[in-house]
Amino acid sequence: MLAALLTVALSVAPSARAVEPEETTATAEASQGWRIGDSGFWVGGYVNNVLALPDGAPNSFTLTDVGVLLRYDLTPRITLFNETDLEDSLSWVDGDGVTVGTRVLLLERLYMDWQPRPDVTLRLGKFLTPFGLWNVVRRAPLTWTVEAPLISEGFFPEHITGAGAGFQTTVQEWTVDATGYGQSTHELYRGASDTTASAAGGGRISAGHTFGRFYLEVGSSGVGFDNSDNQRWQYAVGSDFACTGLGNYLQAEFTYGWTTGLPDQWGLYVQDALPLPVPFIDELWGVARYEHFEPMRGPTLNGAVLGLAWRPLPWLFLKADYQLSNVESDDFDRGFLGGIVVFF
Repeated sequence: MLAALLTVALSVAPSARAVEPEETTATAEASQGWRIGDSGFWVGGYVNNVLALPDGAPNSFTLTDVGVLLRYDLTPRITLFNETDLEDSLSWVDGDGVTVGTRVLLLERLYMDWQPRPDVTLRLGKFLTPFGLWNVVRRAPLTWTVEAPLISEGFFPEHITGAGAGFQTTVQEWTVDATGYGQSTHELYRGASDTTASAAGGGRISAGHTFGRFYLEVGSSGVGFDNSDNQRWQYAVGSDFACTGLGNYLQAEFTYGWTTGLPDQWGLYVQDALPLPVPFIDELWGVARYEHFEPMRGPTLNGAVLGLAWRPLPWLFLKADYQLSNVESDDFDRGFLGGIVVFF
């Protein structure tokens, strides 16, 4: 079930397991994929298409992502992982026709994981930054909505090119995960991130516990990095909350950021996904999200997303969202968004 898949992915990825193959196992289940005999190789991927019918702007249909994932278990303790994407490679805009994108081939991830012991994972390469809940599952097969929350971009680099270490333990029936990471050079093959760093360091800690039929997780993240675009040091701290149970998934994040010589910014979101008991239709969820964003400059944005998420076939995931806000913003489109994700 997609609900179970998303629950597992979202609950474990931001923790120390974020320096395990953060969404690798979950994406493998989602995309079906192929294991090549006993060679240790697994290949999978997805195609994501987005239909946008924004208020006051031309309609469009975009081949947003074509992602190919490759995993190789070199030994039981050493794993190699790669994701290469085609992004915004083809689009149609009402009135302009079909265009071919310029930022096409992207290296999303390329890293090696080593587990010297079961509770420790070491990572080296380019990987998704373990900050908050959303960033490490930002691929379309693992998100409930077409667009990401505003606070998932701009506050921190989406990728780290460097090293990470994760540790997991149990304290009085609470599962505790801790992650630390660092970067001392520019991002490897820049382009996959909207925000990039030439140096960075940060960490995350989370704790989870089962209460009857519910699983609760709380976490905290922090990062400092040298922004490659303006050569200023930027910092962010965040806290997050997730609760699963009865087929429901409730999550929330708060992030506060500040930059040397620039105004501070902060934001939050609260999102819930719940199964809908519609006759003859399985795997259907309703999704609702509220966002509040205080940018460095410009008006405060209060936005909402109301949507449906449906997986009618094991290889097909459909999303339909309506977004509304109190102000116009280039980063938050008001209107209808539709997503079609095909796994292979």
